[in-house]
Amino acid sequence: MTRRNEQELDLTPMIDVTFLILIFFMVTASFSLQHAIETPTPESDQASRDVIATQLDPIRLHVDRHGSFLLMTTDWQKEIVGKQELVNQLAAAKGRGAMHVELRIEVESAARLQHMVDAMDAATIAGFDRYQLAESDSELI
Repeated sequence: MTRRNEQELDLTPMIDVTFLILIFFMVTASFSLQHAIETPTPESDQASRDVIATQLDPIRLHVDRHGSFLLMTTDWQKEIVGKQELVNQLAAAKGRGAMHVELRIEVESAARLQHMVDAMDAATIAGFDRYQLAESDSELI
């Protein structure tokens, strides 16, 4: 009988630990459904040559770099703090206007992206089907 001097490394415990760690991370990982905001794309690269018969002044919503909102209509303007208050005021402004009221969201270039998304969410919740996004460098507030 010859005895082998070679020692073999048993990989079974290491594989078991690897699978346990994998299962641990799979179980503890949180999976959430990401919601996307649909942004309208321009229909054409060229300027329209159609004459618009009667275009109403749009409701303007200014978002500054501090996250404050300024809602401006032809009759009044109001500084708004908070997303829920913004939804309420946008719905009220839409109700006072004509059937097809336009909303123009003007965002300062130094504003955080979250503030712009809050304004877009509030517009959608308030019932605006379409709105314009514009960059605004002037400080109105």
